[in-house]
Amino acid sequence: MFKKILIENLTCNASVGVYENEKLNKQKIIINLEIVLVKSIKTHTDNLKDVADYGKFRRIVLDIINSKHFNLIETLADNLIKKIGAFEKVENIKLKITKPDVFEDCSVSYEISDYP
Repeated sequence: MFKKILIENLTCNASVGVYENEKLNKQKIIINLEIVLVKSIKTHTDNLKDVADYGKFRRIVLDIINSKHFNLIETLADNLIKKIGAFEKVENIKLKITKPDVFEDCSVSYEISDYP
């Protein structure tokens, strides 16, 4: 049985991009995060210390996004994966970052996963 935490459509403004206007102005990005938890996690205890706290994951995402300018969403994604993957209760991660407003006719996304 797989246990997952899903953080879906976390929308925030980020300083990300290589174009001059992206360096000068924050832009909207959307984060979707799928965190597969270790099988041994104790969900039956009803105790927060026994599970993975999704609030911490959300805070990590926001803290990293707000920490500096990233030229590439790939670099931002790599930073997020490394930080969240360091938790002992995390088995695998899939992350998708979308820039919905970068072009008028489409959005652009980058997805990274450490499992198929």
